[in-house]
Amino acid sequence: MNKNIIIKIVSLIIVIIALIWTLYPLIWIIFSSFKAPLEQFTIPPKWIPENFTLRNYKIFFSNTEFVRTFFNSVLVTTSSTILALILGIPAAYGLARFKWKHANLLSFIILLARMTPPVVMVLPFFLISRYLNLSGTYIPIIIACSFFSVPFAIWMMQGFFSEIPESLEEAARIDGCTRFEALRKIVLPLVLPGISATSILCALISWNEFLFALVLTGQETRTLPVLVNMFVSEKNVDWGVMSAAALITVIPMILFGLLVQNNLVKGLTVGSGK
Repeated sequence: MNKNIIIKIVSLIIVIIALIWTLYPLIWIIFSSFKAPLEQFTIPPKWIPENFTLRNYKIFFSNTEFVRTFFNSVLVTTSSTILALILGIPAAYGLARFKWKHANLLSFIILLARMTPPVVMVLPFFLISRYLNLSGTYIPIIIACSFFSVPFAIWMMQGFFSEIPESLEEAARIDGCTRFEALRKIVLPLVLPGISATSILCALISWNEFLFALVLTGQETRTLPVLVNMFVSEKNVDWGVMSAAALITVIPMILFGLLVQNNLVKGLTVGSGK
């Protein structure tokens, strides 16, 4: 058999295994969301329910907090993503364009915040928000989500800015543009796929944030991941409703990803052809 065909077959098998490995929890959740309570605990476990039921979805949608928590998630995700881009894009441009003596050290220190385990940062955020009398409002959770998104945005956008030749900006400045105008008219349109990819990934970080949302939000500001956790009690775990809630929670991000997948792929592959 031709060597190239063998390589293609082996690659295809590896991709299929990786796909199954990645998607099987989501597939399990999908089927579990249609199972009756008794079928959740059958031994051996059954992937496909014998009797499909919409009971779990009825219970979840009948929860009076669903609409409010959904709105809160959208608000927190949108606000923290915009804040991350406002802070991250100029910082990334500065680190990429200006040859500071310790630019690499600064980049590492900024990225260090992203490497820090979130559980370490929960208590400081909680104490600061309580000291400033902001507990239970949107401000602490928006700042906390952007705290982890900003280093990520800087890290990604710095690479995109580095891919743009400085000669383009210099040519624009020779033609009479200021540095800001060259940035706005020349550089930003070229890194737009990168901005799209960064905003999508920052939105995913904020949308799925659970630990900070659990600690920093109140009854009026809690988000969808916290609502999903409410179906866990000391006496019982309603796996069916939790599965339905998890599926409903992940659908907006899947739809968002599908809508912008072209920009996401284009942004993530910028410079890969070099």
